[in-house]
Amino acid sequence: MANTTSIDCSKFASRTSFPNYIATIRSVTANNLTLVDHCKSQVCNALWGSGNPDISGIGMIVGYTIENTLGFCLVLALYLLRRKESHGQRSSNVALLDRYLAVTTLGCSTFHDCAVFFTFSIQLACIVVLSRLDFGISANGMGDSTAKITRAISLLTMLPIMYVPFNPELLRERSANARISILKEQKSKYRREQLRFLLFALCLLLFIYPFLSRMMETFGPNMIGGSNAIISTAEWDVIQAVCIANVPPVTGKEIIVMDVFSVVGSLFVCLLGLAKVVWLAIQRQHVDSRLFRYIRERRLNGRSFESRSSITLFIAIPIIAVSQLWTVFRLRTFQEQVSQTSGNQDTDGQWTFGQIVAVTIFVPVLVECWFTWLYALS
Repeated sequence: MANTTSIDCSKFASRTSFPNYIATIRSVTANNLTLVDHCKSQVCNALWGSGNPDISGIGMIVGYTIENTLGFCLVLALYLLRRKESHGQRSSNVALLDRYLAVTTLGCSTFHDCAVFFTFSIQLACIVVLSRLDFGISANGMGDSTAKITRAISLLTMLPIMYVPFNPELLRERSANARISILKEQKSKYRREQLRFLLFALCLLLFIYPFLSRMMETFGPNMIGGSNAIISTAEWDVIQAVCIANVPPVTGKEIIVMDVFSVVGSLFVCLLGLAKVVWLAIQRQHVDSRLFRYIRERRLNGRSFESRSSITLFIAIPIIAVSQLWTVFRLRTFQEQVSQTSGNQDTDGQWTFGQIVAVTIFVPVLVECWFTWLYALS
């Protein structure tokens, strides 16, 4: 049996893969897993993590919240204004309605431009850290909670950039009033719609890997318990008793809710993107088809943003976003408590350079709205 004084806790500080780490614990403790209590800080940090400020830091979380909240508010305001205009319910003050339309339209357009590049960078970061974890390269700084948070964030950042590519009519100018002439583009509206969807498609292409990583975690072989498991349930309970004995655990029901919303939300994003690609292919190769003519007529009537599919999009995206934000906050709270119990520092509470950028990246949206409001007044 291993002597507690002979245990080298530094061997528990880093981790490549879960099987290798469990093998290291068995080797160092001579299969007496109760001895991990003497290396509590290292073991708990390696298995559950103490946060990754570049992914789930407080500034990043604020950025994700701003992205989803600001996007939904702008799109909702623009939808209501477009609906009022298309139904002929013109205000007695026509100039005021046009001014609101100018502000929200340009604000929504600027928001999408900021959000799509923010999402692109987040997807790249998620791929880098998740691939290192999934392929057993290195899991340092990627405990179980951090990995789940990363997958949730990957989906969370995809949602706000779906509004504009799938509802391009929202940004089309319908009023001939000169007050919103600043919204006119030199290039055709159709080409700009294609560019917006192309950027969304690039983000979607990157999102596929975090989605597959989520599916492998959810439906892959269970490494804890069972005949082919890496560690038995009883042994795992010993390690849990060391790290999370005094921490309110993430319950089985909570995990099921997280998995259901994550999988359904990911499928929603992927299938919608695939459907759009199919439609663009039909539009390009089968211009004379009955399907193309039918959809084109609906778009030309200027009210396709009021279709059932668009309304479903406006309802589904916020619901999925709220579920992922809840997942992130719940896991961050759990991870913070584990860090405090095990004597580690919760690094997610630190403000770093990248987190400040995440918070300020949407400032141009407010600046554009303010400038447009002033311009519309002149």
